[in-house]
Amino acid sequence: MSESITVTVECFGELRTLMAGDTATLAVAAPHTPAALIAAARQQHPGAADLLSRTACARGDTLLAADAVLADGDTVALIPPVSGGQPEQAPDARHLRAAELDLDALMAETEDETCGALVVFGGTVRLANNGRDVTAMDYSAYGPLAARTMAEIEAETIERFGVAACRIQHRTGRLGLGAVSVYIVVRAVHRAEAFDAARHALEELKARVAVWKNEHYADGSSAYLEGTEVVGPERPRGDRR
Repeated sequence: MSESITVTVECFGELRTLMAGDTATLAVAAPHTPAALIAAARQQHPGAADLLSRTACARGDTLLAADAVLADGDTVALIPPVSGGQPEQAPDARHLRAAELDLDALMAETEDETCGALVVFGGTVRLANNGRDVTAMDYSAYGPLAARTMAEIEAETIERFGVAACRIQHRTGRLGLGAVSVYIVVRAVHRAEAFDAARHALEELKARVAVWKNEHYADGSSAYLEGTEVVGPERPRGDRR
């Protein structure tokens, strides 16, 4: 297995800027693994080398282990640290929406007369961040993995806290000041579990979901917000090799 193969990579978050496009084609030497793919990307795009060292690989809705086998002609998504989208693939409207989020629909979907507690969290685009005036926020997402992860967080939250319902929905695209970017709706018999479950779902969303934030400022500049490195089968957190 000495010949190289050709793999198309989809770039997300700040990698789009650092690798000068939404996609790139890489020649990957044996052993044709995600680890070799990252090495090839770092060599071809040295300006992105640091971020690539903290980047995971996904195929479809599945994170790839470092020793997974890639095939010639594969398409692989590069998942830099998330800060969780305009999705590159049609979004799962249950979890990702390019249109305005519909709180009424989420309320109706989770309605349960056995519950005495309802907690709704809504995240909005705020005027200032770290001392800089904000004008808008672009949310981008890797749709297949983001939707799957949000569904997993919902199920985990229900099981861990014993709540009746947990729903998460995230907006994609460019949002202006005050626009709602995410809703989390939790219903439970008692308020303590509902509050704890909603906070847990929010923190897991921010740490795990493949969503990136590009903040636009009043001076005309923009910057991607620092994210959390995806921890999956790729390698343990902190391994930069």
